[in-house]
Amino acid sequence: MATEKSGYPQTNKQADVKIRPLADFPPCIWTDRFKPITIDKQVYDMHAKEIEMLKEEVRGMLIKSMKDGTTIHKLNLVDTVEQLGISYHFDKEIDSILHQIFLQNGPSKVVDDDLYATALQFRLLRQHGFNVSSSVFQQFLNSNGEFKETLTKDKRGLLSLYQAAYLRTQDDTILEEALSFATTHLKCGEELETMPSSLAKQIKHALEQSLHRGVPRVEARHFISVYEEDEAKNTTLLRLAKLDFYYLQILHRKELDQIESWIEELKLVSEVPYSRARWVECYFWGLATFFEPQYSLCRILSAKSSVFITTIDDTYDAYGDLDELKAFRDAIERWDIKEADGLPEYMRKTYIALINVVEWMDQEFAKQGMSRSYVSSKYKEEWKRYVRASYTQSKWFLNRELPAFQDYKEAAIITSAYFILAPASLAFMKMGIEEVFDWLAKDPKIVVAASKIGRFINDIASYESEKQRGTTGLECYMNSFNVSEEEAIKKFEEIVEDAWKEINEELLMPATDTMPREILMVFLNLARILDVTYKHNLDGYTDPALVLEPHIVDVLLDLIVL
Repeated sequence: MATEKSGYPQTNKQADVKIRPLADFPPCIWTDRFKPITIDKQVYDMHAKEIEMLKEEVRGMLIKSMKDGTTIHKLNLVDTVEQLGISYHFDKEIDSILHQIFLQNGPSKVVDDDLYATALQFRLLRQHGFNVSSSVFQQFLNSNGEFKETLTKDKRGLLSLYQAAYLRTQDDTILEEALSFATTHLKCGEELETMPSSLAKQIKHALEQSLHRGVPRVEARHFISVYEEDEAKNTTLLRLAKLDFYYLQILHRKELDQIESWIEELKLVSEVPYSRARWVECYFWGLATFFEPQYSLCRILSAKSSVFITTIDDTYDAYGDLDELKAFRDAIERWDIKEADGLPEYMRKTYIALINVVEWMDQEFAKQGMSRSYVSSKYKEEWKRYVRASYTQSKWFLNRELPAFQDYKEAAIITSAYFILAPASLAFMKMGIEEVFDWLAKDPKIVVAASKIGRFINDIASYESEKQRGTTGLECYMNSFNVSEEEAIKKFEEIVEDAWKEINEELLMPATDTMPREILMVFLNLARILDVTYKHNLDGYTDPALVLEPHIVDVLLDLIVL
């Protein structure tokens, strides 16, 4: 039997009870906070009709701007519609406007010698896959190759440059300089007191959370509050944004109620007490991946998958002994409900529930008239791969072994669980997705990049707590390369930044010709929720009060005031 130092669960011979290395996870912070919502159906239906009317008005604005608007008018309108969170209603019109701008201005044209407009055009075009050149910003450099000092007073332009810089790829050296320059001069807060309050609020928020890496619903809620105070606001856009946000909040709360009922029915919280009770956060992750109404089943499956990932991760990291963990691994490999009989009591509930979720998937496919056995097959295979890697890590963890960093990396990217969330997130897409799942089987670059972000940003945030219980990724790196903790953290941060650049590159055409943009956006959004959850290297998933709580309050708990 392993020694106490190994972290291996010990047996108390007097009580004949295993002493397990329990992690001291914070409790659920949402108990009794989500009260039932009472909806006046007549008012709700009236709002739905108003939304449809306003959508047509906004569609008319977009079409009119395409016919006779200036470039900057088009850019501002598209940006406002997108930041208000209503662009999903107008994908066709927005794509047409941006395609028109791209054809007119080409990949590297400065807009009116204006930093704000040039950076805005660059950001919007890149966000939509147009491979515009970052050389457009050379116009704003001085003879020494540095950004001109005169730009430091243009806070609106600097904010636009700052947001654009987050769309950089490996080849965009000038955007590295742009980000540093813009950040430095936006942080000089003397002028914040004298500028319009809406701009000051946007700058303060952007320095905390960049737009490109933010969760779309969180960013929309924030921008609605800022835009409401803007003297130049368009009341039609604002009204549609608020009504649409409210309408979606009601839908999302209904889905959250389904997840809560499922959790209560399974008794996962009461019968698996060692695990983090994070069902609200799990749903929020699904909501962060896609918020639109048509993705309801995708959110439900994503949330359920995240609940299982959390429970099984905690089982392997903080509760089971190696014999138990091996038994669970073998049962998952066989994927047969009869295998539950050979598992410890505390594992049976999770195992049976996971198998039942796959049966639920197949039943839902049948209801939808979808023939998607390949989805269920891929989902099960990814669970098998995940549990195999989890078992490998647990052997290192419990025995305090320090594997070579490359060995750790290969297993740890799998246990980031993004290879499970990928099929879960895409399972109920309305489009034909058999080719998408063939693509997923090859571990595409964008999925691997999102997984790297998930693994290494988590490793940094959870290092202090996990090193008390066993082997960590940072320790593997320090040992393999004989570097300090500070140097290892810096390297992990570099890996994360490089992965972001890979994602940005994969979102540009012609990469988007290989796979629909709708599919690729899933992996961008999965990376975004990581950036938000682990902000400032804090583990906002294990302790939601550190980071996630205010976002969940804004998006789910507190209904927007109409």
